[in-house]
Amino acid sequence: MVLNDLNFIEALRHLSKNDKMLEKIIKGIKPKEPLKREPNFEALVRIISGQQLSSNAASTIFNRLKELLGKNEITPQLIKDCNPKEILKCGFSNAKTKYILNLSDLFLVNPDFLYELKGLESKEIIEGLQKIKGIGIWSASIFALFYLQHHDVLVWGDSSIKKSIELLYNEGQELKVDRIIEITSKWEPFRSTACIVLWKWLDEGAIKFY
Repeated sequence: MVLNDLNFIEALRHLSKNDKMLEKIIKGIKPKEPLKREPNFEALVRIISGQQLSSNAASTIFNRLKELLGKNEITPQLIKDCNPKEILKCGFSNAKTKYILNLSDLFLVNPDFLYELKGLESKEIIEGLQKIKGIGIWSASIFALFYLQHHDVLVWGDSSIKKSIELLYNEGQELKVDRIIEITSKWEPFRSTACIVLWKWLDEGAIKFY
C-alpha cells in the first residue's frame, strides 16, 4: 500500500484511535498528505545533500548543484562529467562528494537499479539502499517514505522523530530503543503518517495540545 488521499485519511483515523497523544496533535495541527516526489537518481542526491543538515542548509547546497549543472534534472552522467572540485564549491563535504560520484557510477552501470526496488517491501527496499556507500538507514527510510510513498516507514536515525517521541511520552527525557519500539508499534501500519505528523508538530513549535 502507498500513501494517497484515501490512505492518508485512513492513517490519521487509525493513529487517532490507537494513540491519544497523536489524536490531540492531529486535531491541533491538521497535517496534510505529502506531495508526490519522483523516485529517481536526483532524489537520492537530494537526500545525501540533506544528511545531518537543517532543511534550509540542505536546500541551499542542493540548489547550488542544480545551478552548476544547469539542467532541469540531475542525472548520473551530469555528475560523472562534473569536476569534483566544483561540487565541493557548492557546499558538499568531501565525503558527500564521493558518495554522489559513487552513486553516479552505480546508476551508469545499472540504470534500472531503482526500478528493481519497486514492488519490494519497505524493509527490503531500505536494506537494499543501504548497500550503497553513503546511504544509511535514515536516507533509505526517507526515500521509501517520501519518494516511494510507503505507508509504514518509521524513520530511524531521525533526531526530530526521536525528540518528538521523548517529548510526548517521557517529558523530553531520553528513551531506550525498546520503549520507542513499544510506543511506535501502536502506529502500525501507518508509521509513515505518524512521522509526518511529528515533523509538522515540531515545525510548528511542539505546541502542547495534550
